[in-house]
Amino acid sequence: MLKKWKIFTKCIGHMKGTKKGGLNFIKNIFLFPLKVVQLFLYMFLIFLFVLLSILKFFTNRFKFLKGILTPLEDLIYKIDNPRNTGLAKMELINLAMQNMLSKKNRTMITIGGMAVGIAAIVFLVSIGYGLELLVVNRVARLEELKQAEVSTVPGSNVLITDESLKSFADIPHVDLVMPQISVVGKVNYNNSLIDTTVYGVTKDYLEQSAISPVSGEIFENNDLDINIEVETETYFVEDKSQEEDLPDGWVELEGESGIGNVIEITKVIFPEQIKDKEVVVNRAFLKVLNLEEQEAIDKTFSISFIATISSLQTGEDRLESTSVDYKIIGVTPDDVTPLVYVPYTHLKVLGIDNLSQVKIVVEAEEFLANTRTRIESLGYTTSSVTDTVEQINSLFATLKIALASIGTVALFVAALGMFNTLTVSLLERVREIGLLKTMGMKSNEVRDLFLAESMIMGSLGGVMGLIVGLGMGKLIEIILSVYAVTKGVGEITIVNIPIPFALLVIILSFLVGVFTGLYPARRATKISALNALRYE
Repeated sequence: MLKKWKIFTKCIGHMKGTKKGGLNFIKNIFLFPLKVVQLFLYMFLIFLFVLLSILKFFTNRFKFLKGILTPLEDLIYKIDNPRNTGLAKMELINLAMQNMLSKKNRTMITIGGMAVGIAAIVFLVSIGYGLELLVVNRVARLEELKQAEVSTVPGSNVLITDESLKSFADIPHVDLVMPQISVVGKVNYNNSLIDTTVYGVTKDYLEQSAISPVSGEIFENNDLDINIEVETETYFVEDKSQEEDLPDGWVELEGESGIGNVIEITKVIFPEQIKDKEVVVNRAFLKVLNLEEQEAIDKTFSISFIATISSLQTGEDRLESTSVDYKIIGVTPDDVTPLVYVPYTHLKVLGIDNLSQVKIVVEAEEFLANTRTRIESLGYTTSSVTDTVEQINSLFATLKIALASIGTVALFVAALGMFNTLTVSLLERVREIGLLKTMGMKSNEVRDLFLAESMIMGSLGGVMGLIVGLGMGKLIEIILSVYAVTKGVGEITIVNIPIPFALLVIILSFLVGVFTGLYPARRATKISALNALRYE
């Protein structure tokens, strides 16, 4: 094994020129992670230095702070240089700050350029985050991220029944199972007849679906079972809509004409025992009835329910109920399709066996995916607002990358400006570097001095850029919110900076300072003290 190691170091040595060079090359590889940690410790020390500077500023005005500041400063110096050998990092940082302040205009322009680059990234990406949050909030509420809608697969023999509800409820982490029945309603109001969609739902279904009335309230009926016997009548009709020489519509059969399709219809006598005949309707329904929203509450209308073969298991082709009077107690803002919401048991009592849809609510968002998988394995199909949210997130992820790329161009230009500043500073301070080395400063301390300057400028530029970028975004947000309020939309939020992104920006600006300062710092270590003193 030792022989193989010697061969390896010898090969590296040939690559680097000498065997010692090969060993140093290997040593630097293993020490690289430690150097990275050292750089981040530098950033922490810079933060402590800025904090100490602020505290010193207040100490001059509030003398009682001096008793707190002096022990803190001594502790930091002890941690920084416990053996008191050479210059402590805090001393190098202090010296770097003095060098920067001696060239205030150049330093401010360099930091300002860095701040502009960071501000461009923060502004553009924060707009992307804000728009994503705005769209997601408009599409989905927090509660909807824990919900899924279960329906049957088209053409499948697997139906949603009462037994299905029990199997859904037995799935772990399922909190609520809320069924829905969908039928057609024939409405009679002031001798006007219209057809509308009727949903049989529970109070929980309305609340979980955020169906909130703009006028009135929702019904309190939350029952899933009802034990009431109903009376039915069966008769047959013939569909003559396919015959051009006969009128369209349903007519009772008179003998065996053999024209059209024979349909069996079950007429259900709506039970008188059912109380609380209250419904929630939407604005589109009121428009069809030519009824004003302010006058709709407590108005009554007659309605009969019609269920087709897809909702029945008893062999009938169609089921109809007798007309029953309902009172409007709430109006929802939807104005696209006329809808009527009635208590679930009012349709269930008619003998409808196959449910149209079921809404599942799980205990927490992380359980939704597994619950959907288990339900789909039973032969059903599921949908959730999380699918839409994922598509939105995917779209905005691409948008944020594009916006960040645009901002990176400005950051690259700023980094070149900082690199130029540090390089020019190096050329101007050759004699100073020679004098420092003559006084005993080590080459690595000279390197750390230049790195400290670049890291301070990068970090300050990052903080300033973060503030400026956020300020620009908030200014635009205020302008758009004022415009939105005048249009009756309300305040909008288009700027959002997550804490991880803010930390990433600070780290990025720090790393830009590190990489732009590496070359000047390395060149500073190679300057000969004797040649530097003779440099003009």
